[in-house]
Amino acid sequence: MKTTKTLATLLVMLKGATIVAQDPAQVVAGWLGSQREVLELSAGDVAAWSITNMSTDRKGVTYVYIRQEVNGLPVFSAVANFALREGGVVHFGDRLQRGLAGRAPSAIPALSAEEAMHRACLELGLSPDAVRVLEVVSDTEMILTPSGVSHDPIPARLIYQPTVDGGLRLAWDLTIRSTSTINWWHLGVDAITGSILRNTDHIVQCAHPHGGFERPWSAWEQLQRTPVAMQSMPRDGSGYRVFPFPTESPSHGPHVVVSDPADASASPYGWHDIDGASGAEYTMTRGNNVYAYEDIADLDQPGYSPDGGASLSFDFPFTPPQAPLDYLDASITNLFYSCNVLHDVLHRYGFDEASGNFQWNNFGHGGAGEDEVIAEAQDGSGMNNANFGTPSDGSSGRMQMYLWRTSSDSTLFVNSPTPIAGVYTNAVAGFGPPLPGVPITADVVLAVDALDPVNNACEGIINGAQIAGRIALVDRGGCTFIAKVQALQNSGALAVIVVNNVPGAPIAMGGTGGGDIVIPSVMISQADGLLIKQALLGGSVNATLAGTALEDFRDSGFDNGIIAHEYGHGVSNRLTGGGFDVDCLWNDEQMGEGWSDYIGMVLTMLPGDEATTIRGVGTFVRDQATDGPGIRPAPYTTEFAVNDYTYGDTNDPSLSQPHGVGFVWATMLWDMTWALIDVEGFDGDLYTGNAGNNVAIQLMMDGLKLQPCNPGFVDGRDAILLADSLNNGGSHSCLLWNVFAQRGLGYSADQGSSFDRFDQIEAFDLPPACLNVGIADVPLLRDLQLMPNPATSEVLLSLSNASADAGTVRLISADGRIVRTWPMPAGITRTTLDLGGLAPALYVVELNVAGAVLKERLVVQ
Repeated sequence: MKTTKTLATLLVMLKGATIVAQDPAQVVAGWLGSQREVLELSAGDVAAWSITNMSTDRKGVTYVYIRQEVNGLPVFSAVANFALREGGVVHFGDRLQRGLAGRAPSAIPALSAEEAMHRACLELGLSPDAVRVLEVVSDTEMILTPSGVSHDPIPARLIYQPTVDGGLRLAWDLTIRSTSTINWWHLGVDAITGSILRNTDHIVQCAHPHGGFERPWSAWEQLQRTPVAMQSMPRDGSGYRVFPFPTESPSHGPHVVVSDPADASASPYGWHDIDGASGAEYTMTRGNNVYAYEDIADLDQPGYSPDGGASLSFDFPFTPPQAPLDYLDASITNLFYSCNVLHDVLHRYGFDEASGNFQWNNFGHGGAGEDEVIAEAQDGSGMNNANFGTPSDGSSGRMQMYLWRTSSDSTLFVNSPTPIAGVYTNAVAGFGPPLPGVPITADVVLAVDALDPVNNACEGIINGAQIAGRIALVDRGGCTFIAKVQALQNSGALAVIVVNNVPGAPIAMGGTGGGDIVIPSVMISQADGLLIKQALLGGSVNATLAGTALEDFRDSGFDNGIIAHEYGHGVSNRLTGGGFDVDCLWNDEQMGEGWSDYIGMVLTMLPGDEATTIRGVGTFVRDQATDGPGIRPAPYTTEFAVNDYTYGDTNDPSLSQPHGVGFVWATMLWDMTWALIDVEGFDGDLYTGNAGNNVAIQLMMDGLKLQPCNPGFVDGRDAILLADSLNNGGSHSCLLWNVFAQRGLGYSADQGSSFDRFDQIEAFDLPPACLNVGIADVPLLRDLQLMPNPATSEVLLSLSNASADAGTVRLISADGRIVRTWPMPAGITRTTLDLGGLAPALYVVELNVAGAVLKERLVVQ
């Protein structure tokens, strides 16, 4: 462990390190050699490594990613990233291993690659055909046959795998894109014992709950909005009827035709050309950046794609209410359009060919080609979901977009007994069949199993005879949703009602491997479940479950926010660690879901939006109003009365991983964006604009390149601060510190281990350089604390430093109402707030002095 003094010394050396040699490999080698002792690396640790990725941005910063080697083999996740400018190292992200030579066992495997493959399949529950070597690449690397378990040939190579106990094991590295599950396994299999040492999944799943919907089209038609500004577009005559960015979804704006939307900088030959010569190679929804088609049958291979003909006219209607098949052409067209826009816009911010983006033809600009995004519309492998698989540069990213079941397509009516009769709010599962149009009416029976707790159906069910032919009631928890429903189906249940085990609304149950489930299932709230259970104690309960038509489904191919979210996983995975190392976002504190949420939101901002505007992710597919809460613990807004989450909340196990953890990070990025907009304005031109929102996107993108492999929040914060230093001379430094500090990611915040999501320590302080600079260059307010007096109804408000200006203290209720106001005189650090007569509730105390704002939560009991 390096001492504080050593770290400080290293930072000083970094600032002044300039190496004459201009070759990046020489710069890195020279720097590592000169800093080896400071970094506590042995000569062997820095002697053998290879560059896995390198790119240079428009500002002259070169990003170099290296991986260590020992005994001629790569060491998994033993990586470092460098930023070089003018021949010198300006940043070093350290994930290098120490003492490799003394830890590495023999490089001779006891198991062949084929044997390792068989062992891996055994542990994964797969049944391979005969495994054979398809191609020998080298003595330590080969390609195996798909063997009936993978969609693709299986690459296998010998590596060294670090283990959690500090060991180093010889392993076979295998990649299996499963044919039987929604998984893209990347495994490290012990080359001596055959045990699985590492198992990550290149598919990022994004299943969520859902809820109510409004469709304010008429208001949008009156606004007559146009797509985001396009600059210097290639003209191939193409046209697409879509929901054009910044329109987020059908509930946010009209379905209109856009013409020639390709960006000349990112797609110089248009979207349908792949050879770099005049003329499109494809007239369907296929081209250099995206191949979009339907996969209704879940074949994971190209299905139907709409054809625009020689004129490239993709003008297909979407006139709900319609069944999904009736608007399939429109859905695939919107998916193709949106993925292309994301490619073009993000190319402008540095997700280019050399950085590992998704293109078939890279036009000689570096990186590996033949990896356009494969986008599958109305995918048949599930519902209420979307996902993205990110392999290394040179292999296509794969996006799967699903249909979503809505609250209106499921009805639960309790018929008797009379005291509890009525309609119950429920959420239909994302697996198994939807509720049928012909109602299921039967008695409800509470499942009982052999072990305590006895009502979760996770052990042997002992009342199967009573469940057969009836609707089963079961508690959430103890095992997967699919395991519960499968067990109750095996007992003869007609349908399943799952009772939530936490307060609040029911969620849409998800999971993989539910292909054998043929009965429907829904979830109800904990409170409603208690009512039914109490009624069962006194007699029988009879209920009816019924569904409505397919017209009530929602197609995520129309939700540009979700499409951008999924595409964002490809961006963050390829930029963190470089395009050829996509295994850097699998640690517990990684913020992948946060970057994806943010990309979806920042690219759908509207000129009339304000910092306090409610932004919910996935409101369209959840059937919510456009200002609904979406699929996150709270909407995104700078208003603490609505979203008061801070860094410390990531320690709360009730906040999910990775979605909840990422939500907190995206909350901080959203605050950052609005702070920059407050200073530098908003520009609807996402391609060449230079306002605050454009600055924020660039900081986010460069931060991805600068942060180390397996980052935590502090790593992400520091990378954004460094990006501002490199891009803007640090002109936004104190603004950024204020934003992060307000959400608990202040100067002394500690992320602990980025592999542990429960060891974070939040802090609200600022670095010394910012102690007298606020967001609006006002005397800074710092470290607000509230100290209740248990003997009175008063609370002492305390600051670490006084302000030269007078201000105002406001008490704000959870619904945003200003409940009370007090003056804050200039030059003082303490004042007393009288809370007498307030109703018990959660409030926010907001201190505002000349534009600088501090907020703190307060619970009145």
